[in-house]
Amino acid sequence: MLEAFQTHINKEFPELFTASIAIAISGGKDSTVLAHLLGHCKIKFDLIHCNFNLRGIESDDDQRFVEKLAQDFDCNVHIKSFQTEAYALEKSISIQMAARELRYDAFDQIAVENNYDTILTAHHLEDQLETFLINLGRGAGLHGLTGIRTRNGKISRPLLPFTREQLDDFALKNNIQWREDSSNSSTKYQRNKLRHDVIPLLYNALPHLKNNFSKTLDYLSNSESLIDVEVARFRESGTKTIQQTIEIDIAQLKATTKPKMYLYELLKEYNFNIIDALSLLDAENGKYILSDQVKLTKDRQVLVLSKMKIVEDFYLEIHDLNSTVEVGNAVLVLKKIEVNNALEYVSANGSANKIFIDPEELKRPLLLRKWKQGDRMQPYGMKGSKLISDMLTDSKIPSLIREKTLVLTSGKDIIWLVGIRASKHYKITKTTKTIIEITTEL
Repeated sequence: MLEAFQTHINKEFPELFTASIAIAISGGKDSTVLAHLLGHCKIKFDLIHCNFNLRGIESDDDQRFVEKLAQDFDCNVHIKSFQTEAYALEKSISIQMAARELRYDAFDQIAVENNYDTILTAHHLEDQLETFLINLGRGAGLHGLTGIRTRNGKISRPLLPFTREQLDDFALKNNIQWREDSSNSSTKYQRNKLRHDVIPLLYNALPHLKNNFSKTLDYLSNSESLIDVEVARFRESGTKTIQQTIEIDIAQLKATTKPKMYLYELLKEYNFNIIDALSLLDAENGKYILSDQVKLTKDRQVLVLSKMKIVEDFYLEIHDLNSTVEVGNAVLVLKKIEVNNALEYVSANGSANKIFIDPEELKRPLLLRKWKQGDRMQPYGMKGSKLISDMLTDSKIPSLIREKTLVLTSGKDIIWLVGIRASKHYKITKTTKTIIEITTEL
């Protein structure tokens, strides 16, 4: 394993020998083995540990284990502690999704604050297979079936070609200690069910899968690259951008060998039903379909992709904290609520389309406006700030409808990327007695 790992990083990750790097480490076997492998290769690193406070004393023991590991490796360790359940309630998302958001936001912040070139995660071949099967079940396109990326921004994954069995053998032969997450044994989570119940059966039925799956992913990735090149060529000759619309030439699209595939690639970020979109090629003039405030219209010899206008540029002051504000198709409802237990109220009433703020130091009037380039906010759960443009990208907001996104400000602080992310400002605490609850309907 060590020799294979050394060969792999010499060929695929030579920058690790000189870069400033940190390992995202849970204390589990995979990330702990990665630390030891890098140590054997004389590669310097620091550690990043996220304590999600989901397993009581187990979570705290994991943190202490990582802190001791940092002492053993004589490296720095960054600890991030999160109230994950409260965050999930506030955002109306699953615990797993909440942990993922908090984890990667923390990675971004720590990388910037400490000038890390790369953050390493310990994803391995079985993680790839799990992701492949999940995306296969979702009906994903080629992009979804190519698995976890070796590199994604500052995130690098040097263990992707290696199996769990190889990591187990290395840990055993080198007497490596690690922390076992008790939740990993539960099959109530989709990944765990695949890991414990499905993948062993696949390996038994397809003995060569373990050795050949990496090759399959490589073939798929190469095919995806070829498709990207071909679709880029079609964009050059078969589409036009006119002001804020995109026109797709129907005749050129039909002349391709696979019109459905080209149309899917051109429209995939807008979440149209591809069958409905394909039907427009032979539809009567003026027929259209909608998706996420984006419109696709048959206009004689072209399909026209355009955004639906919500509001024009505006700056609206809000003085009354008990009011309803209507702007175009957007409605903002503000309520001032007296409470005995603020945290309990937030936990019981949280949802993705509302925020709760403490008005104690709130600067009035509040200002509702469209976001603009250069806007930054400090998202809840992060220490640093983040560009609104990056947050919209991370949230996969289609490019043609980003301009309609609103922000709510108090003084110089953006306190809400409306309907998407709350800021850390004016947060509710156990001493809060008055809450401003703001709900949006877009």
